[in-house]
Formats: sequence, C-alpha cells, structure tokens
Amino acid sequence: MEFSSKGCNEMHWRRVQDIGAYAFFLAGNCGMSLPAKLAWGAQGNCIYFPTNCSDGVRFYKFCLDDQTLNFTFLPQTGGGLDRLLWALPTKIMQTVEEDALDSSDATVSKETDSTTIGKDDENKVVVSRQWNELPIELLELLLLRLSFVDCLRLPSVCKGWSKASSSIQKGKVWPWLMHLPNIKYRSYKFFDPFYCKEYTFKNDALNASDHLALRFSKDGWVVVTEGNNRVFILNPSTAQVIKLPCLEKYIFDSISFMSVPTSPDFVVYGFFFQICGEFVEISLWRPGEKEWRVLEFRPSIPFFPSSNNVVLFQGEFYCLGRKGELGVFNPVLECWNVLCKPKPLHFSEPLYGDEYCHLLELNGNLISVFRTDNTKKPICVFKLDQSEIVWEKLEHLGDVTLFVDRRNSIAIPSPEKKYANRIYVPRFESDRDSKKVIFYSMKDKRYHPNMHTSALEEPVACVWMEPNTVFG
Repeated sequence: MEFSSKGCNEMHWRRVQDIGAYAFFLAGNCGMSLPAKLAWGAQGNCIYFPTNCSDGVRFYKFCLDDQTLNFTFLPQTGGGLDRLLWALPTKIMQTVEEDALDSSDATVSKETDSTTIGKDDENKVVVSRQWNELPIELLELLLLRLSFVDCLRLPSVCKGWSKASSSIQKGKVWPWLMHLPNIKYRSYKFFDPFYCKEYTFKNDALNASDHLALRFSKDGWVVVTEGNNRVFILNPSTAQVIKLPCLEKYIFDSISFMSVPTSPDFVVYGFFFQICGEFVEISLWRPGEKEWRVLEFRPSIPFFPSSNNVVLFQGEFYCLGRKGELGVFNPVLECWNVLCKPKPLHFSEPLYGDEYCHLLELNGNLISVFRTDNTKKPICVFKLDQSEIVWEKLEHLGDVTLFVDRRNSIAIPSPEKKYANRIYVPRFESDRDSKKVIFYSMKDKRYHPNMHTSALEEPVACVWMEPNTVFG
C-alpha cells in the first residue's frame, strides 16, 4: 500500500502492484526500504521477512513480479522474532561481472538435411524419407516420451501426425499448476509437475486494473476474481471469458458450478459461512441473469468450513468442515444440511490455517485429505465408507495421483507407475535454472525432496487445473 496526500482531508492508502528497484526488509516490529542494488544478494521488487512456523524459522522472500513466496529454513534464534533486526552491508564497488565467451573459442554447429557419401559408398544408393513417412509404431513410441505441450504441437507438422497424436493427447492430460504473476504482464503461467517445465501464456483477458485471484478450477475452466467485486470464468486454453454479475464484495468461502460454462444448464454456486458457523448464505447465478439470487439458511448444527471448495458428488454439493464433518447442499431442493455422520475426526476445531483440509471424489468415493504446514508431519487421507458413513483411513492410493492446493483438489489415474501413490502440493524446489515440484509419498510417508535442505518456492495465487483443449 502507498500513502498519498492531496491535502489534509484527502489522505488515503493506495494499493500498488510493485515497488520498482527497491527491496523491503521486515523483522519483528521494524522494517526498512533500500535500493536492491545496494544490498548484497537482494532482488528488486521483493519483500524479505522471517517468520516462526511449527517446523522451524522460515526466511521468506515475496516477489511482486511473479507473485511467489520463496523460503529457506533458518537455525533457531534466541528470543522472539520481535527481537530480530536487519543489518545490511552495502555495496561500495561493483564486483559482479558477466561471463563472456571468446568468439575464437565458440563452436557453431548447424544441422542440415544433406548426406555425404564417401568413396567407399559411391556404389550405394541413399534414400531419404520425409518425417511424415515415419512408421506409426515409431511415432507412438515418440509421443509417449513427450510432454503434453509438445504433444499439442505435433498436429501442426502434418496430417498424418495429427491423426496419430489426437488419441494419445487425450490420455496424456494431467493437472498443471496455474498461477498469475503481476497483473501488469497480462499473462499466466503453467507448471507441468511431471516434466518440470513452466510455460507462460499471454492473454488480453487479464488486462485487469486490480488484484487478480484464482478461486476454483473445473473441466478446464478457472474462476477468477478481480479486486473485491468482479468475477469471471476463464478458459485458459481458448481465452474465452464469461463475465458474472458484480458483487458488493467477494465473500465466498467456496465456489463451484454445475456443467461446463458453455452448456444450457450451467449454474454457479457461491457459499458463505458466518464466522460463528450458525448462518449459511448460498448465492446462485445462471447465464442471462443480471444479479445473483441469494438463499439463506440457519442450520441447527454450526458448521465451520475448510478452505477447500465444495465437491459435486452424486448430484449434491459436499463441503468439508475443519473437524472432518460434512455439510451438504441439494441444488434441486435448495436445502442445506449438516450431516450427523460421519463423526468429526478432531475433537476440537483446528485454528483456521493450521491445517489444510481437502475434499475430492475418487472412483465414486469421497476422499478427505488433511495436511498441516508442518513439513515434518505426515499427510492423513481418509475415504468415506458409504455403508457405515464413517471415515476410513487410507495407507496408500494405489495407482492414483492426487493434486491439492488451498482451493482445489484433483484425483487422476497415474499416467505412469512412478507417479502413482503420490500427493502433489503447490511448492517447488527452485534454483536459477530449474524447478522441481514437491510431492508427498504415501509409500514412505514423507515429502520429496527434503524440504528442510532446499530453497522452496510457492505461488501466492495458484490452482491445479486440467487443460481441456489445445492452447491457442
């Protein structure tokens, strides 16, 4: 926030998207601002601060350019964080030089389609073949080793490759982590967790004037909010945008929709739960309507929702509570109930943010996932026993892979055996040249790689989504 004044009666805070070449350093009850070039190792347009977490003291860097949090673990400090102060040595001379290659040492290689025939080969006939004549069996083996994006590019080579790749593309779609950098770039990024590749796509639909946030993803569509009251649904593959009526203020704890946005029975549902758990407000919107329709409920049983979105299961929306209970909304009868079963998994309600609770559907069953921000503690997974209506703990996921974030959760059959029985989270082991996504192995009950020995990165606004068509 930036403080501006046009007079004694016109002072106000104004939100800014970046701080330019400066870096902010925060610790305890103090803070300072400094041009990044004067601080060793600092990066411009970033905010640095330590924080005390359940698994140790973390040193964070928040980059305003790409909206990511980077952190490493620090040794335990004596006393509280309010006793920490910054002491920054400044640069007094330029010591960083760019490496340059001597042009005399540089080797330039160039591939050609020509074939050289030696004297021993003068009587041999060399037959060249076009790429479109590659046997289909070899092409299919090639496709199985390509990333999803590379598979999407194959149809442009020739008609033969287009026919061969179309069926394989459908089987190679898995969730990508979508996140938004600073809105001034009018772009979004995707990270492929299996091939560890990141892609950036420009989109004029993101020509926003205020902060953007990703709220939900389903069937290749993503719910996005701009500022506090504007909502739209974006298809990143086609750049198609569906605008929803403005809200006085976006207050939904959960949002979802029925059918795909292009279908005639498309409906958006937004869920808001009062802080005391005694009041539920559900807002509905259908295409063509100029405003949201609001339903209000005062259930006899208080309900405290998790931060994850509702799940459409067997025609009803299921919401997971922070203690492990379930709330259900029937869109046909337009009624809300808190189920007496299953019994809560926690006796007392965890503080909001201490534990991430995820709900998703897996092979016709409801699955709940509980994970804390403490990287030393295991992730707990449960399946709802639909006959006894109790949570049954799962020790493995079989050939399934889960993708969870603060808002969305997706389960898919693993595309390869080595990716099975894992839970992917929106964090990376990051360095200058590459990123590796963090996952939790249900087999050995720990995160990979070891997060206490790595520099980690986490996008602030992100959501797992499944591409549903070829990117334009």
